[in-house]
Amino acid sequence: MKKTGILIAVILSVVSCRFKNDLDYPIVKGNILDLQVEGQIDLKIDPESREAVIYLDETADMGSLRLVSVQYSEEATPVEPLPSVLDLRSPITITLRTYQDYEWTISAVQQISRYIVCDNQMEEARFNPSERMAYVYVADSQPLSSVVFRDMKLEPEGSEIVSTTGWDSDFNTVYSVTEDVHFPMTLSCVLERTFDVKYKGETRVWTVKAIQIEVNTMIVSVDAYSYSAKLRGIFKGENPVIEYRSAFSEEWTVAEDAVVAGVGISATIEGLEPGVEYMARVRCDGTVSPEKTFSTEVPSQLYNMSFDDWHQDGKVWYPYLSGADGDHLIWDSANKATASFTGSATTPDEDFVAVSGEGKKSARLESSYAVVKFAAGNLFTGNFVKLAGLGAELAWGVPFESRPVSMKGYISYKPAPITDADADHKDLLGKNDTGHVIVILTDWEEQFHVLSAEKVFVDFENDPGIIAYGRVAVSEDTEGFINFEMPLEYRSTRKPTKIVIVASSSALGDYFTGGRGSVLHLDEFEFVYK
Repeated sequence: MKKTGILIAVILSVVSCRFKNDLDYPIVKGNILDLQVEGQIDLKIDPESREAVIYLDETADMGSLRLVSVQYSEEATPVEPLPSVLDLRSPITITLRTYQDYEWTISAVQQISRYIVCDNQMEEARFNPSERMAYVYVADSQPLSSVVFRDMKLEPEGSEIVSTTGWDSDFNTVYSVTEDVHFPMTLSCVLERTFDVKYKGETRVWTVKAIQIEVNTMIVSVDAYSYSAKLRGIFKGENPVIEYRSAFSEEWTVAEDAVVAGVGISATIEGLEPGVEYMARVRCDGTVSPEKTFSTEVPSQLYNMSFDDWHQDGKVWYPYLSGADGDHLIWDSANKATASFTGSATTPDEDFVAVSGEGKKSARLESSYAVVKFAAGNLFTGNFVKLAGLGAELAWGVPFESRPVSMKGYISYKPAPITDADADHKDLLGKNDTGHVIVILTDWEEQFHVLSAEKVFVDFENDPGIIAYGRVAVSEDTEGFINFEMPLEYRSTRKPTKIVIVASSSALGDYFTGGRGSVLHLDEFEFVYK
């Protein structure tokens, strides 16, 4: 009997093992692909850590954010759906279920622009939002009893600073004084003072403390471009000037048209040589500051901006020579996605060029219908990664550290009426298509991966990594090549690490919207520097 029990146990054990193996489930990860709330300006999703970070504009209410849309990966469903209104004052979690459970964390970041501007200010004010405390730094020559405030912003856009309270004395008694705020105004900051800020019916009280900093004559900052530089200094004394020289010269030159404000002095120097080391200093009352060394930028261009170099592999055209590597792998297109169906949408054109000559070509981009989806001819700096669903994954951006003021070149466009549109652009059907070229300079750490099927695109207006932006768009028949110069609008003085140039024969091609037969030609691009 004992042996029979052991035998049955062994059989059950084997059977249970067989059932476990037969019922093993595949590993299907549950991911958040997109998440949109009211007041959102950006979204960062990290599938590895399973974190989604929403970046909000200043006016968004973090405690009451209306959920606009959410998209999960295929086969993933939430154990409990997200509510229609999210409270993201603290991170929240959501569990996505496939064959396994995946817990995601959703958080929000709201960056409010705060500033205090006053006379003889030495550096930008610093803020402690959690304690509503601000510190403003002025020169040691500035009496704290009479600080001139020019402007101030302590809470989100739309807030109003209504009153301020400080302390005064009649030599016998110290008493508080409250007055309405109207800039500019002179205030005593010997002691801390408070400012009442009204926002959405609520009054928030900020404390401001003024701190004196010893002024030493010096160059504070240099923002150097290829042929010019902006210098800012501070000084103690009278008759300040900014002087500069190249590393190859012993002779100092006085910067013209310097602007003096309080203890600060600034100047823009023109006519510098690119890629050269310079020194700058402040001279004041016969004394000179330590020298500040800086170098002008090299006015770089990208390989094949003339669009003369191409090679073909099967049906696919590539905008670089065969065997290219390194600095020559600059341009790419989505030809790999369309070539099997309609041939390459982006091709070289030897017969229609802006500048004639041996070996000259232009880039020809044409919109078409690729069996199941509309596809625009496109060209971009970066590389095609792979087909992804009914779209493609493109990695945008190549290394670039210079700061041009514009890009010029030649463009030709022959638009077709819009024949295809997604649900959001049906009102454009029958209207002229638009071709465009966009340039952005960024300090992204990595390339940006565009996922057209999942509508993951660069937010050109709000991406904090964008340093400069420019766009040229054409919706009429140019009847041949026309020249253009596209100014780059700089949003920051930060140095770039990458550049993205993207061109499309249909500006809304990412949304599968455009006109079949729209043709865009590009030729002889060049960056312009100052």
